Amino acid sequence: MKKYLISILLPLNTFAQIQINNGLSHIFQSSTNGEIIGRIKLQNTGKKVETFTSSKSDIIFECGSYGTFSDNKTHDRSLKDWLEFDVDEKELSPKQEFEMVFRINIPDDVPAGTYWGAVMIEYGDPRIPKTTFAVNDRARYAVQIIVNKGAYEAPKLIFKKVAIVSTDNKSKTVMVELENVGFFSATVKTQLELYDEKGTKIQTVKGEGKNIYPTRCNIYNIAVNNMKPGKYDGVILADTGKKIYGSNITLKID
Repeated sequence: MKKYLISILLPLNTFAQIQINNGLSHIFQSSTNGEIIGRIKLQNTGKKVETFTSSKSDIIFECGSYGTFSDNKTHDRSLKDWLEFDVDEKELSPKQEFEMVFRINIPDDVPAGTYWGAVMIEYGDPRIPKTTFAVNDRARYAVQIIVNKGAYEAPKLIFKKVAIVSTDNKSKTVMVELENVGFFSATVKTQLELYDEKGTKIQTVKGEGKNIYPTRCNIYNIAVNNMKPGKYDGVILADTGKKIYGSNITLKID
């Protein structure tokens, strides 16, 4: 008979033993010949000894997704090979706090821009009962590491696609696909300005705000609700905090 290993990913609060106290995203500015030193602050909040392990991972972004973590896939903006840390396994006593130090050394000949990766922190013991099934109840954190090398330049954005999706007779969702053709990442906020046939602005609708990485794209949704029937001209605005990009659209409400 074949034996199967079933891996069940449980929420972190199911375990609530080891926690990270200084955030799951660390952003650094790098200069030439500068070593970056960062720290991940861990604490065993439980009542028993816990052992954690650490490893490196790449983050793969597909358009419109939040990213997936991979040990074997990589990309052109990965900092995985430049990331090192001093501990790959450690036991923490109850209530013990620990700072895990990591270092990043980006080669001088690497072009300016944004680079990223992740440190994976895993803990918990697999329970293997005397049956044909095994349950893996290890919990895992992903700590994102982002480095901006060189002087920051606001990225150029391109409107790749704009689609209008009907949710009901009076509601529409404007889906905007943006591509970052620059070298640095940016948090982009979107909004839609609507005008009537006389050119009077009648509404400003705030859309989603998301990060967009260099040479990648992302999808932003803007919900338009409770509009009177008619034809409206609109301007979609994408704001990087440094520059604002716009695209015209015509919206018809039946």
